[in-house]
Amino acid sequence: MCEWCDRKECNLTKEEVIAHGPVLEDNTSDIMRLATEESPQTYAFKGVPAYYSLSALIPDEAEENPHAFLRYVFDEDTGCDGDWESWEIANPLGWQTEDEFLKKFYGGKNEQTNNK
Repeated sequence: MCEWCDRKECNLTKEEVIAHGPVLEDNTSDIMRLATEESPQTYAFKGVPAYYSLSALIPDEAEENPHAFLRYVFDEDTGCDGDWESWEIANPLGWQTEDEFLKKFYGGKNEQTNNK
C-alpha cells in the first residue's frame, strides 16, 4: 500500500515518476509559450479558454511523495509571469509524457531536442 495515497494497489516510487518525466493531460492541443530561462514551456488545452497557459506537470523532486507535481501557470490576459501550483496525481505513469506530446505535435520528431 502506498503511504501517500492509501491505495492498496499503488506501489509507485519517486524514481519511476522522475524517470517517466513531466506529464500532460490528453486534451493538450497546442504550445502557447516556449520555454525561457525564467519559465518552462506552456500549453493550451482543448475545451479550456486560454486565459492561462499551463506547463506540463513536473515531478516535484523536493517532495518525497511520488504523487507530488508542480505546474507553472502563465496569465495570458495580463501577459504577466505566473506562479507555481502544487498538484497530486494518482497514476502519473498512465499519463502521456511531455516528450510524447511534442513528438506527436511535431509529426513524430521532437523539434526541441531533435530526437526521433
